[in-house]
Amino acid sequence: MKKLISIVICLLMTLSITICITGCKSRSDKMADLETYTTKQMTKTKKQVIKCINEQDKEGLKKLFSKDAQKHIENLDGKLDQLIGAFNGNKIKSAKGLSPAFEGSADAQPLHIYGKYHLKLKSGDKYIILIDICDIDDENKEKEGIFQLDLLTFSKDEVPEGFHMDGSEDDYGIFIYNKDGTQR
Repeated sequence: MKKLISIVICLLMTLSITICITGCKSRSDKMADLETYTTKQMTKTKKQVIKCINEQDKEGLKKLFSKDAQKHIENLDGKLDQLIGAFNGNKIKSAKGLSPAFEGSADAQPLHIYGKYHLKLKSGDKYIILIDICDIDDENKEKEGIFQLDLLTFSKDEVPEGFHMDGSEDDYGIFIYNKDGTQR
């Protein structure tokens, strides 16, 4: 009987230690997991945006925006038409960017993710698109989705002298900038 009790105690101790070791992630592990998560979420959103632009699907693109952004963006339908029209029917061939950035921590909400992509069109033109999403906000689900989309109809090599974007990272909207640096 003593032998059985000793074996059970050893098994319980081993199980407890295993749970403690695997259950307690360090902050750097949590942040690495968050970086992987944000990359997957932004990649998914980027693909959806590109698909909608390539298919000229204004309604599909509109649905990607958060309900809150849809309420706050003035003339959203007109801005979506301008965004899709900026491509002049050219399809996006590729979109390359670095890992997205995120605002917050592994334990904080809302979680905002920012992605910047260099687009190559089938026509050979190069654009830059910036996509800002609120991915998680348990307190206010209406804020989840895209809240800002910036399109620069020029490449990083063609940035006009003195160019500066008007909106801040946290503004709702669709902002389109032309090669001469003006905003549509």
